[in-house]
Amino acid sequence: MISTVSTVTTAAASTAATATSLVSGVGVIATITLIAMLITKELAGVAAVNSSAPELILPGALDRVLNVGIIPLLMVFVSIVVVKILNVL
Repeated sequence: MISTVSTVTTAAASTAATATSLVSGVGVIATITLIAMLITKELAGVAAVNSSAPELILPGALDRVLNVGIIPLLMVFVSIVVVKILNVL
């Protein structure tokens, strides 16, 4: 009986550690993707402002379309920061 409980506890701890490392990896990927998208949006916005018809060229369209990915990634980033702060406290 004690052996079974110990095995289950060890397996649960191992699964929790694997899940934590997986979530941490996803957080890093999300943060890097957010940074890359923000840089791309900034560069596309500058290129669109310098053109005569900003909505009709690729940088203008890219500037608008990137909001679709940036907003959810920004929410993920904020939640990661909140969880990290709560872990410290």
